[in-house]
Amino acid sequence: MFKNFFRVCIYITVLVLFSACAPKNQEKIKIVIPPPPSEPKVFYEVSYRGDISFAKRSALDAFIGEEISFTRKNLVKPYGVSAYGDSVYVSDTAVAVVFDINEKLKKVSLIGADSPGKLSLPVGIAIDDYANIYVCDSKQASIVVYDKNKKLVNAFGGRLELVKPAGISINNKDKILYVVDTKAHNIKAYSLDGELLFTFGKRGKAEGEFNFPTNIAVDRRNGNIVIVDTQNFRVQVFDKNGKFIRKFGKLGDKPGMFARPKGIGVDSDGNIYVADSAFNNIQVFNEKGELLIFFGSSGKFIGQFSLIAGVYIDKYDRIYIVDSFNRRVQIYQYMSEPWKRNNPEKYKELKEI
Repeated sequence: MFKNFFRVCIYITVLVLFSACAPKNQEKIKIVIPPPPSEPKVFYEVSYRGDISFAKRSALDAFIGEEISFTRKNLVKPYGVSAYGDSVYVSDTAVAVVFDINEKLKKVSLIGADSPGKLSLPVGIAIDDYANIYVCDSKQASIVVYDKNKKLVNAFGGRLELVKPAGISINNKDKILYVVDTKAHNIKAYSLDGELLFTFGKRGKAEGEFNFPTNIAVDRRNGNIVIVDTQNFRVQVFDKNGKFIRKFGKLGDKPGMFARPKGIGVDSDGNIYVADSAFNNIQVFNEKGELLIFFGSSGKFIGQFSLIAGVYIDKYDRIYIVDSFNRRVQIYQYMSEPWKRNNPEKYKELKEI
């Protein structure tokens, strides 16, 4: 857990190390949160922009956020993010495709660029245990499904069921796909083959009601779902059947408050990460809604964001954050107890920064 985290703004400590064994100008960037001498809890790993991420260049160039060429395989206006295996999947609302950025192969491919399955306005992304890719197309008001080979296998929803869907998330244990229908102010639960199971929520300010909700995440421990209730400036927590549990947050510019909350994710300890595109930061709460820490600020350097958007946390506690106007995804690692046991040398190195 995030014990002893400061409940104030944390400045990210950046250490640029020059390795004698690395090629000239090939730097290694290290960011730990919170800064020394506190116990590190989160560290920066890598950023991806598309094809340019695998070009030969210095890490300092990546750190300062150099200009990139606008090719079809570089991000332009990313929004949603998910991950499976060696791939990071990123939706791009400007290019109208999903990028498959393969970390192992150092290769970028596109999903939904051509018919059948051509996308119009992809936003939310979710992956099931069979590597099927579910993409929320807000303009088509549909969920478009591709198999692991990027072939269209299904599409469901449509304007008879959905108004303006946005965020999606999957409970893989119970085989439930949750869709945030922003303009309908509710949440729709589907089977993985597209059958509408149930709907909950309506427009309002009371518990269990919504005002333009945007994104959603599933707590893998218990199946609870956490939802960004954007225009009510709060997060609401429900069980897997849509029963209200709790809410937290309110409008404001102080820690623990929200101005424009967007992306959301849950780590293996139940900590909830909320991206706020007005503050361009991530606020981290425990499962009771108590603020633990926040990090990030406006800017183009690593550790800074410009129009922060989607968030996804995988089962290994890697934190994927969409940095939209900087045209990249920044990836961090939450140092859970299992991670520390499995990575003792890395943990020791980070503690000694």
